[in-house]
Amino acid sequence: MTYAWDMSLETGIESVDAQHRRLFELASDLDLAIEGLACGDDPVGDAVYALTEYCVEHFADEEALMEGSGYPDLEPHREAHRILTARTMKITTRYFNGEEIAPTELAPFVVDWLKNHIEREDKAFAAHFKRVPDES
Repeated sequence: MTYAWDMSLETGIESVDAQHRRLFELASDLDLAIEGLACGDDPVGDAVYALTEYCVEHFADEEALMEGSGYPDLEPHREAHRILTARTMKITTRYFNGEEIAPTELAPFVVDWLKNHIEREDKAFAAHFKRVPDES
């Protein structure tokens, strides 16, 4: 399965939207690896690692933007990121401990979570971010 980016998920913050699009690509890469359609020594492991690592990187970048703009709901947003990171790490750990990952586990979970998170939390942040004067 591939996860196509939906333009309705755009926040209007290009750096955030680019990272969201990349997360969808990495989720698609993971599904392709699980289906046996990717090359390499350990395509599933590589894809699991890439998706997990990029989630963490994206969340850190997004939280830095929130901090810099004085976003009042930073802590609840950060907690939502922590919850997804913990769940993703749990699945990742299971994989690296030799358990198989069902195609319906990690990638669909992350994509569904992202869609809901973008619609609710990220768009609320984007509205705040666009109102903050640019101090550069």
